[in-house]
Amino acid sequence: MPSPSSRRFLIVVNPMANDRAQYYLERLRQGLRERGDELEVWYTTANEQANLRHLNQCKTAFTDWVVIGGDGTFNLVVNVLAHSQVPLALIPCGSGNDFARNLFSSADDPVAIALGELSQRVDLGLCNERYFANVLGVGFDGAVVASMYDKQPRRFRRWRYLLVALQQLFGYREQQVQLQSSLQKNADCFIAAFANGRYFGGGMQIAPRASIDDGMLDCCWVGKAGLAKKLYYLARIFQGRHLQADVVEYWQDRQFSILTPNLPIEGDGEFFGVTPARIQVVPQAIALKLPRGEMTARVRPIKG
Repeated sequence: MPSPSSRRFLIVVNPMANDRAQYYLERLRQGLRERGDELEVWYTTANEQANLRHLNQCKTAFTDWVVIGGDGTFNLVVNVLAHSQVPLALIPCGSGNDFARNLFSSADDPVAIALGELSQRVDLGLCNERYFANVLGVGFDGAVVASMYDKQPRRFRRWRYLLVALQQLFGYREQQVQLQSSLQKNADCFIAAFANGRYFGGGMQIAPRASIDDGMLDCCWVGKAGLAKKLYYLARIFQGRHLQADVVEYWQDRQFSILTPNLPIEGDGEFFGVTPARIQVVPQAIALKLPRGEMTARVRPIKG
């Protein structure tokens, strides 16, 4: 029997997660059994609204939540737990794992972190009515994700994203985007990224100065460029070395508005719909478990 002080864990698992998901789940089961803590495992489905309904019913029934999956599964859960006191842990088992790159080093054990009690409140972004943990994009990346939406299985999604991105790159035409913030823009735009974390697209460091606990979003605006320059800039984005390019502008703000209609939006690699959009930071919106001794969210990037 669990002790009166035991904790109750909800483990949210993406059934399409990578091959290490079962290994991590078994380690969690063993660790929780040894401590006398309770757990319930729930597998997400392809029906997003059904997922949200079920998880909202679980909101007050568990002391700790753990996601075993990638950015999309994590996005689902933060849209349930935003503003709650329930600590959330992430065990990255997705295709890109971009949000996890903000949190862990290769030496960190995500299971030990999930079993622990240390958490810190960190920021989320909000686009209209939907939260995002990592990066929201309008322009080329929005068009790529929109083209993949509900059309292909989610396995190997990172590689499909890169393949579709390369295919679309040759035919994509920049759209005129009207953006209002502390810096006003009304110009042709290749990518407008609004970043809480640093990475998107499977390791591209689109916002190298972003931090998930600074109460700001970083905007990276990439304007119109020829094909050769686009390829060059995309290569430099992986190292975060694109900020000095002549078509790139980079600034921080708490709120942005995109007034141009019918532009596809992606958030955390998921299709968010189309513009217009109001995008804002929500400071300290969620309690996130972080590596022991790393109780600041400005931590080392994970490699890979």
